[in-house]
Amino acid sequence: MDRRWVYGKQFTPAYVKGVEEFMNFVTERYPEDTDIRCPCVNCLNQRLRPQSEVETHIHIYGMSATYTRWIHHGESADTEVEGIEEDVEGYDNDFGINMDVDDDVYDDDHGVPEMIGELFATAEADGEEPRFAGVLGDAKKALSPGSSHSKFSFMVRMLYMKSRYRISNTAFSAMMKLMSDGYPNSELPKSYNEAMKYLKELGLGYENIHVCKNNCVLFRNVNAKLNECPVCTESRWKDETGSKRVPHKVLRHFPLLPRLKRIFASKQTSEETQWHKKVRKPVANVMSHPADGEAWKDFDRKYPGFANDPRNLRLALATDGFNPFGNMSTQYSMWPVLVTPLNLPPWECVNPTNCFMSLLIPGPRCPGKDFDL
Repeated sequence: MDRRWVYGKQFTPAYVKGVEEFMNFVTERYPEDTDIRCPCVNCLNQRLRPQSEVETHIHIYGMSATYTRWIHHGESADTEVEGIEEDVEGYDNDFGINMDVDDDVYDDDHGVPEMIGELFATAEADGEEPRFAGVLGDAKKALSPGSSHSKFSFMVRMLYMKSRYRISNTAFSAMMKLMSDGYPNSELPKSYNEAMKYLKELGLGYENIHVCKNNCVLFRNVNAKLNECPVCTESRWKDETGSKRVPHKVLRHFPLLPRLKRIFASKQTSEETQWHKKVRKPVANVMSHPADGEAWKDFDRKYPGFANDPRNLRLALATDGFNPFGNMSTQYSMWPVLVTPLNLPPWECVNPTNCFMSLLIPGPRCPGKDFDL
């Protein structure tokens, strides 16, 4: 049975068919009223759930990519599974990069993404100094004579495997040091930190913004050099006596515009931004896409100029709190603010690669009315 669907996108026909095959496999071995282990990416076979709930979890959260031999559901560990060796070929990975080489997207110079080339040219035309110029050069140069990888594609693949197979930072650093020493001319990073620093040159990092202890103001722009809040007069710093001052709160801001620019830098994704108008087929009294909703239609009526160009992005914003240490009694929480483009097809709107983190708000309390759109 071909199980490459576990690496595919949710809600696509191949993925839906794969989930159906898995549930048929389960029902052949267990009565319908028997609880089974849930193999979704959240439960990871650690929780027993009703079979109908397991099916829903797999559709919503996705199947664990490492669970390809269904030993927790009655399959032998010696079973040969089709498609496991080539699992990373042709499927979107955790970085949202398709590993198949498509002539429409890649040029002939060691598989350099046309997307990066277009971004580079755009930045030059705007008079900007592109931060990823060095990465672009590495993407054009083979890792070693005869290699099908560039330094850039090799690092993306390595970080992708680290994420998929849950390799620790220490183990990854040891592997990178060994490869760097074994291939000194490749100029590979020697640690996990160096690898991440290298990819940050793409310009997808974040900035730290100090926050008032009581959430009154952000210490930026006109308040950037203040040491006290102009509203409540609370100190900006936890300890002002030490040589290194530590702020009470730090907001992480992930700039949205560079991420949106990358949507339009690729031919495929730029065409998908017009899906809601050029491909979608509305059905009366059926909501299959956000564009079918009354809020979307009301916005179009109020701003017809904006609505005339289907490339103009509609963004959904959501936030929720979580405890980063997994201990609910700890008086600490974080509030990620997520932004999702709604122009895309339904299966792309729910794709995690199209869900951008815009802000990471420190706790311990919900931002509430202090959360200013």
